[in-house]
Amino acid sequence: MASCAALRDFADTRRPTLQYNSMSIQSIDFNRAVVQFHFDVNNPNPVGLTADRYSYEFFINENSFLSGSQDQNVRISRESVSTLSVPVTLSFSDIINSFGSLIGSESFAYRINTEVQFDIPGLGVQRLPVSASGELPIQRMPRIELAGLDVRNLSLAGAELEVAFRVANPNRFGISMSNAAYILQVNGRDWLDTRITDTIRLGASDSDIVRIPIRLNATQMGSVLIDLMAGRSEFDYNLSGSANISADIEGFSGGQNLPFDLSGRFSTD
Repeated sequence: MASCAALRDFADTRRPTLQYNSMSIQSIDFNRAVVQFHFDVNNPNPVGLTADRYSYEFFINENSFLSGSQDQNVRISRESVSTLSVPVTLSFSDIINSFGSLIGSESFAYRINTEVQFDIPGLGVQRLPVSASGELPIQRMPRIELAGLDVRNLSLAGAELEVAFRVANPNRFGISMSNAAYILQVNGRDWLDTRITDTIRLGASDSDIVRIPIRLNATQMGSVLIDLMAGRSEFDYNLSGSANISADIEGFSGGQNLPFDLSGRFSTD
């Protein structure tokens, strides 16, 4: 009688159903994102089933970007719903290199086609397709640049100046910058080597100016002092350093280090 009941269960076995549930960001920074797509597997049968493999193809703006597969034994209890999670790792530099039209964009449209494989007693190997679509943000590094140099007092003994740095957030979410270290060289001479412990807070698509007063003697300034007194206003500079960045977005790994190294010419006018 037990054998007859088992045969009857096999004869009544039905294919499970698969549907998209949600997407979550497992981790994200300015280089890459790991996102997980969650699918609900509904097993209507009186016996448990096993999902033993899944594959996926990920599209950006309807163009195939990457694909993958994974052997994974996920046990689906009888007459129940279980969740199957598919992780996808995305490199922002690879996305921009592959889709030049996204340069300057804040986000991109995606679609993921997933297929889950089951080995079902009485039915054999079954493959269930499912798809999901949506939008994901593109992370862009904050920008740090020299915004200006204001000469407050000038004499043969040296100068009092104020250095201004512009910090810009090109993203559509807020960021915080802390423990910023700056090294400023002018015409090859060290003018500033400092660390700012205060946290700089920037909203979405926001920017701010950080002003640092400095005092330099004639030895530190070298020929630049004579040039300033003679009326010259343009000088070569190198600005380098780093800062810790955190962002107001789900899954962001806080404290990512942002290095910078900029060179050019500036004017004291």
